[in-house]
Formats: sequence, structure tokens, C-alpha cells
Amino acid sequence: MQELVVNFISSALPQAHQIYCVAQYANNAIQVQTNTGEYNDIPKSLPSFLAKGNTGWYAINETPFSSSKQIGQTSLEMELDRDFLFLKNISADNCLLYLFVQLKPFGLSKEKYLLSDQKKQFEISIKGFVTQLIAIISNDRLVLKNIAKGGAIARNEILDTKRQLSQLGQNFELAITRFIKLIINKLQDKYGIVIRLSSEFIDGLKDYSEPFEDLEVNLENHVQIELNLALIQGETEILLTPLHLTSLSSHTARVTHQSEEKNHLGRLAKTHKLLDRYEAAAEIAQQKGLSIIGKHIGNHCTPPVSNASITDALNKQAKKVYELFDKYPKNWAIIRSEFKSVANIIEKESIRRQEIA
Repeated sequence: MQELVVNFISSALPQAHQIYCVAQYANNAIQVQTNTGEYNDIPKSLPSFLAKGNTGWYAINETPFSSSKQIGQTSLEMELDRDFLFLKNISADNCLLYLFVQLKPFGLSKEKYLLSDQKKQFEISIKGFVTQLIAIISNDRLVLKNIAKGGAIARNEILDTKRQLSQLGQNFELAITRFIKLIINKLQDKYGIVIRLSSEFIDGLKDYSEPFEDLEVNLENHVQIELNLALIQGETEILLTPLHLTSLSSHTARVTHQSEEKNHLGRLAKTHKLLDRYEAAAEIAQQKGLSIIGKHIGNHCTPPVSNASITDALNKQAKKVYELFDKYPKNWAIIRSEFKSVANIIEKESIRRQEIA
């Protein structure tokens, strides 16, 4: 367990320099695993620190793993030196885990120290990753076979992950994707439907700010809703987009209402779905600061489509698009106001209707 946790953090975070994973058992026995192997010289002050220390950031000399004390520092210098994140009381099967992770800026950054908001994000992410990893190990041994069958396969899996993460900048992205796929595998088996991840969904994970321990439950709730829509529309798979990372506290009512509406759309259902698809792509493009044009919308559809195919589809379904826009004036706000191709067909259809009136 400790080795898997340490190697997972080391593989996922190039910013992690030193890692101490401490396991404390019911009989107070302590084992320490680091990113360089087992740590046998257990500090005498470690049990007391585990009991009294608070979750937060420490300098190495403030932890039990250093006997030196720095003298004559200013308050600012002392704060900047606090680059060891201490997380306590993480429940595992037969012990409590405590983590000490030293984190420093990575890559092309010229900064020598992490900013306070970066520290907070690491604190949330690492705790969420480890908590979810332990939950998967404890609750689903079948899924665990995908990442480890005993210590030997776990080590091979970690080595394979490290080889995959050799390119600069891909470490964090691939580790998150791997982590998410464990959850997706469980949901696919449970609900008997293919679940695919769009590239935008994976990109959206980089900015995911909710607690990671809630992610599996949130995704399952989204999948349950999408499953109902898929059955209505005769589809055999679900595609996850950044919208599925949103909290269902604000999303459920809207999606449920939409699913009820789609039961009554009849001949307009396919056009409604097409507009939903273009609106979702436009929202992603807008979040990236891109202009709302056919090229950018097409690139962010899954699978991607050409500008010409978008224009052709809209022209062929101009009457239905006009009806839907009239019926649902609050829907598709981005393409309605910013996509010229949509504005053009609405204008032409409006003129056509006036002429035959």
C-alpha cells in the first residue's frame, strides 16, 4: 500500500521531490516508505509529531526527518522554506497513513517557491488522489487488477507509467487520465454502457477544483442521467465532456428538465441534439478564449467536424433550427448570439416566412 501510494504521487507530480509515507498500525508500530525505498532509521520524535502535528506546510527542519535547526531566519524566510506538505490520518485497510511531500516549482518556471494558492491546490489534489486510490484498492479488487496484482505487478505498472510520462508536461495529465479510467471502468461494468472521454474532458480535469474524493459519486450521477438520454435516443455509448465535471447541485435540475423535454421533441429531437453539440463545443472554445467561428466549433466537437459540414447541416435543418430557437428562447445562448452561421440561417428563414405569410 505505502509503496503504491508513494510511486503514484511520484509518477503523477514532477513537483514532488521527497516523499515520506508513514503507516501507523493499531499496535503503534510504524513503517516509513520513501520515493527512494524503505526508511529504516525511524526518528524517535515521529510518533509525537504524528499525534500532535496539524495538516499543513513545514520546513524540513520542522519535521522529525531532520535533526538540524535553522537559526537567524526572518519570518518571511521561514515561511518560504515551508515546502513540505504534511497530511495526517488517511485511513487505509489496517493502518493510518501520514504523508510528508516536498513540493517545488517545476519546468520552465523561474520561481523558487510555490505560491499560497498553488500550495492549497496541491493539498486538495494529493489528499483526493490518495483517498480515492485507497478506496478503489479497498472496495474493488477487480478494478485493482488493472493496476496491480501483488507487489511485482504494481512495480511494473508504475515503471510503465513512468515510461509513458517521459515527455515534459504530460506527467500530471496522464496520471489524472489513468486515475479517471479506473472510475470509468467501474461505471461501464455497473451500467453496461460504453463511456468515452473527450479530449476536452481530460483538459477540464487540469482545472478541476472540487474535492477529488467526491468525483466518483458526481460522475456516477451524471452517467445515470446520460444513460436515460442514451436509451431514449437509441445510443449505445456516452461521451463525457467538461460539463460532466460540474457539481450536480447546480446541474441536475437543468439536465433532468432537458431529458423530460426531449421525450416530447419528436421530429425536432435530432436537430435539438445537434444544437446541443454545437453549443457545448462553442462553450469550450469560448473558455479557451477562441472566437466563435465554424472552424473552432468543429475542432471541439467529438469527433471533430469541418466548418463546411456544420454550415451544410444548419442549412438543411434551417426550419427546425428556427422552430427550436423560437420554442426555447433561453437555450443555446452562445451560438445564438455569436455564431454568424446560425444568425444567417435564422435571418434567411425569417425572411422566407415573411414572404409566404
